[in-house]
Amino acid sequence: MGIELKSLGVTVGPKVVSWTDRDTLLYALGVGAGADDLALTTENSHDLPQKVLPTFGVIVAAGFEALPLVGRPNWGRLLHGAQEIRVCRPLVPAGSLAVTSRIGEIRDKGPGKNAVVVLLGTGADPESGETLVTTRTTLVFRGEGGFGGSPGEKPEPQPVPDREPDAQVVFATDERLPLIYRLSGDRNPLHSDPWFARERAGFPQPIIHGLCVYGIAGRALVSVLGDGDPDRLSSLSVRFTSPTFPGETLTTSVWRTDEGSAVFRTEAAGPDGSAPRAVLDEGRATCHPAQGPTS
Repeated sequence: MGIELKSLGVTVGPKVVSWTDRDTLLYALGVGAGADDLALTTENSHDLPQKVLPTFGVIVAAGFEALPLVGRPNWGRLLHGAQEIRVCRPLVPAGSLAVTSRIGEIRDKGPGKNAVVVLLGTGADPESGETLVTTRTTLVFRGEGGFGGSPGEKPEPQPVPDREPDAQVVFATDERLPLIYRLSGDRNPLHSDPWFARERAGFPQPIIHGLCVYGIAGRALVSVLGDGDPDRLSSLSVRFTSPTFPGETLTTSVWRTDEGSAVFRTEAAGPDGSAPRAVLDEGRATCHPAQGPTS
């Protein structure tokens, strides 16, 4: 038994998900924030209240609660294809969300080809019911197609302008990064155990979590598009195109497309001088106006 088409539209929740300031501080450290980002990495610095990276929403408002109901595919052939988050109001350092998870799309690319499952997560204020954050997670099950579903249509990407980027943000990764990021919830040994990465996944070494790279790109967009204020970033979407290895340098190139919006791409380059390759592509981001977010 593989993907079950009847699972389309299945909803789970709401389930209350809570976090503390320790969780949001640890997440910031896990995506590379440090001493230059004390508003993200400390809760008691003088005259500097703690703020939360908006991409933390993929941790607390993911739609994964519904995923086990999709059927019995080969979970070992699962890839994270794309990720999107929309933030209506800034997340607080410590709080709770009532999270609903839904299987929003199932695409069948044909026998022997891929199946695509889109999970939708909605995080609402447990008291008022107001939606605060939504996530859209696209998963690819390699070779699981042929179960009788529609092939669907891939969204058209917004092209990168034919000019130099308006800004580039460079971040050097190291071996500690995935070991810190895994403490935010994803304990897959692919990101920590050299034997597992080599023998079970076919990689020469553990790889950095895709959502960690997503958070690093989010920090870059906060800097470029949000003028350093994490409360202003309102949406971030990407397609995952290649794994990232600890020790590689990530460069996020940003092209402004309108007031408060941009497209971007993140590339990784190894210390051996090899040509950069895209690890995040078809990136899009928007920001709330400078005077503050709207609900």
